[in-house]
Amino acid sequence: MTQQEFESIAPLLRPRLIEVGRRFFGSDLAAEDIAQETLMRLWLLRERIDPRTGMEALAIRIAKNLCVSEWRKGNVRKSTIPQQEPHSEDVTIRQLEAREDIERLRAAIQRLSPTEQRLFRMRHELEMDIGQIAAATGATTRSISAMLSTAKRKLLDLLNPKGEKQ
Repeated sequence: MTQQEFESIAPLLRPRLIEVGRRFFGSDLAAEDIAQETLMRLWLLRERIDPRTGMEALAIRIAKNLCVSEWRKGNVRKSTIPQQEPHSEDVTIRQLEAREDIERLRAAIQRLSPTEQRLFRMRHELEMDIGQIAAATGATTRSISAMLSTAKRKLLDLLNPKGEKQ
C-alpha cells in the first residue's frame, strides 16, 4: 500500500476505530488513543498490506486486539474503568490469583529471546495466524510454527518448573 492510499483511507477508518474504542471503554479519551494506536500500527504495516485486503476489517481487528491488550495491562485511564465493588472474598482472591498468573506469564515472556517474544506477541496479542506472521516476517510458515512451538515449550518450562503438577 502506498503512502497516498494510506492517507486516503485513514480518515475514513478513524471514526469507525473511535467507535470500537468507545464501545469497549465507554470513554472518548481511551477511544481516541485506540484509534491513534491502530492507525500507527497500520502505518507501520502499510508496505506489507495488500491493497485488496479488507482494510476496514483489518483495522477493526487491530483496534479490538488493542482494546483487550490495554484492558489487560490496566493502561486505560482510571476514569474510564467503572469501579467494582467486591462481591465476596472469594472473588477478590480469584482476581488476585489471576493478576499474579498474568505477572508470572509476563515475566516468563521477558525471558524469551527477542525473536520469540515478537512472534509470541504477534500470535497471541495481535491474533495473527501463522500465514500472516510468515508474510509479515518473510519467514516460512514451517519455521514460524517451529519457533512458536519452541517458545511455548520454553514458557511452559518457565511457568511449571521441573515436573510440578498443574
